[in-house]
Amino acid sequence: MNAWRTLLALIVASACNSGCGSPSTTPNGTAAAQSAAATNSETRTMTPIDAAPKVTEEALQAVEKKYSCRLPDDYRRFLLQSNGGFPSPDCVVFTEADLKTASDVFCFFAIGDERSWASLEWHCDTFSGRLPKGTLPIARDSCGNLWLLSVGSTSPGAVFFWDHGSYETFDETDLAQWPRVATNFHAFRESLIPYDANATNKAVLSRYALVKQATEGMAKKDDGFSTRANPEYAWHCDCTDGGDVRMQFVAYEVHAAVTHTDGYSRLRALKGLIKQGPPRLPK
Repeated sequence: MNAWRTLLALIVASACNSGCGSPSTTPNGTAAAQSAAATNSETRTMTPIDAAPKVTEEALQAVEKKYSCRLPDDYRRFLLQSNGGFPSPDCVVFTEADLKTASDVFCFFAIGDERSWASLEWHCDTFSGRLPKGTLPIARDSCGNLWLLSVGSTSPGAVFFWDHGSYETFDETDLAQWPRVATNFHAFRESLIPYDANATNKAVLSRYALVKQATEGMAKKDDGFSTRANPEYAWHCDCTDGGDVRMQFVAYEVHAAVTHTDGYSRLRALKGLIKQGPPRLPK
């Protein structure tokens, strides 16, 4: 087993200055729309989660009963067919603080899976009290942030992005505080495109860009390295007061379960995009 696997955190040696680059001159949405059009003509793939259980209608009803919700039909069909998985392409371009940014869908969660990184139920229970009422965590990005599906009366069926490392300057259980990225689950899946740096604002590197740089840096040290091959780990962003970013590859369960403010929130605050405030500390 490679030596890096025995470490809780692996730090990419070269720090990335996330203030580099000028704002994108590409009109908002143009590059993303072109990429989406190209993707629609290609074959989308969903790599199954190894050893994930097959879902039955009874299992879905049990989840609905436990979390007092009704699963939208498009999401229900997905679970019955796939029960989670790793999508390709995996990039989501969305608007956050009035800027185009991007993150990935690392994996869609499975129902009935006992592994924390893959389990919908584990995320529901672990983040209970923090997630907006009437939402289910259906997927995560490579940094441990969540994609939420609204199963309540507010924007029913829509998908939202939820940052687990935000500052304690607002109510994180208020769904209106988070970016809505798609009107329904089917549209969310259709919105996944190949990553294109020109589709986002370069004033602040996106989460996708930071993870991509960190993964490429790690792969130079270990030819067999990929984030997907190590789903029990996630990327943690550490940002200095000067705006320099280091990405750390850490145990997912620890990273996700411990409430904290990550470096990406600090980076955004340094750029004046959000208000800096006290970190969300463990209860």
